[in-house]
Amino acid sequence: MGDIMGAPLFNNLIYYGGAIIVSIIIGLLLRLPLKIDIDSFEANVIFPTVFIALGLCALVEFLFGLNLIMGIIIGFISALFSKYSMNIFSGVDYGSN
Repeated sequence: MGDIMGAPLFNNLIYYGGAIIVSIIIGLLLRLPLKIDIDSFEANVIFPTVFIALGLCALVEFLFGLNLIMGIIIGFISALFSKYSMNIFSGVDYGSN
């Protein structure tokens, strides 16, 4: 009865925000570019790092439940995935016709 109705929502905002902040900090430490290059598929700090973190947070929350430690781990994983996404998906040569 002492629960506030908005407490789960506030907790989720903290977890999602923590994942985004960690992913941006780790992305900057991994030297992901800060500037968005619209002519390239290369990853940067904002795109796709933040969106990968949000998607993974939503998936983990739906499947297992989300907490702050999982949010930090998800932020770290999303920054690493963004950094090495061109190495993982390198099978396509763009503009080589």
